[in-house]
Amino acid sequence: MSEFLLQNTHGSHFYMKTPSGHDIHVDATPENLGYDSAARPMEYLIAGLGGCTGIDVVTILNKMKVKYDELNLRILTERSQEHPKKYTKIHIIYEFKGKDLPIDKLERAAQLSQEKYCGASATFRGSTEITYEVKIVE
Repeated sequence: MSEFLLQNTHGSHFYMKTPSGHDIHVDATPENLGYDSAARPMEYLIAGLGGCTGIDVVTILNKMKVKYDELNLRILTERSQEHPKKYTKIHIIYEFKGKDLPIDKLERAAQLSQEKYCGASATFRGSTEITYEVKIVE
């Protein structure tokens, strides 16, 4: 079992040293006793999801020997208006740049990440609608 310890430094600002040894700061808006000095907790959820599936796709495409110039993930979200204001819809757009890219392999990598490998997507599954698409952009 991994342990995460968040230390309240002041107001709504928290500091955490992750089990992997990295620092994370979390804060809120001034109206929620924060200092607006760091990302919000719900933003970190989406960053974690994007990082998880992005790393999967990079790894899978490397194994497939698919070369591309750039990969960006654009993530569109909707949240409920009532508390607990959870994410209700998440749409991930995998945007690739490169020459003569094999769309079938790009789509397969995204599919494998979403359906098999990404623990963050699996955590959301069942409570949040997650959709995705793959685009090749100029």
